[in-house]
Amino acid sequence: RLRRAPLLPERSEAAARALAQQWGAPQSTPMLDAAALVALLKGGDVVLVDVRTAPERRVSRIRGSVSPAEFAALPDAALEGKTVVSYCSVGYRSGKFVAALQKRGGPFATVINSEGIVPYSHHVAAREGPHALVDAAGAPATRIHVYAKPFDAASDAFEPAVFSSFEALMAWLWPSYLDDKASSG
Repeated sequence: RLRRAPLLPERSEAAARALAQQWGAPQSTPMLDAAALVALLKGGDVVLVDVRTAPERRVSRIRGSVSPAEFAALPDAALEGKTVVSYCSVGYRSGKFVAALQKRGGPFATVINSEGIVPYSHHVAAREGPHALVDAAGAPATRIHVYAKPFDAASDAFEPAVFSSFEALMAWLWPSYLDDKASSG
């Protein structure tokens, strides 16, 4: 069921968290906010999975995160007893990923959804330190892909990048469309 997001959300942490609660929370529980995610990452034994499309990950990602393909290629021994945390823009797609992993099971200790990269962008860790946002080259990110304009509640510290309406629709209906498009040309 599609939910309507406001056309131009306020670019604030409160607006970002509200989007995550509206879109991500119904997908799975528990759902980590940025502070809890940072604390968990500092503790180690975490595999962080960025379930966004390749074009989104190229703009910015949380340092140390892996793509779903990289996650799938990890041997069971690398996942044994670990906490798997997934993220996307505001928790919707990552919630679906968490639900699928919970259903499938695996050697990991637990699987948790996060509020997403848009709310995370408001935390100081997004700008500096071992869990900062980085671009495809690993340099500090200056931009953040927010998926579509209705989800642009990211921190003003980052320039927003968005899909066109067509790309957003295709990513929604056919999640691998943009990855396939990028790899073919």
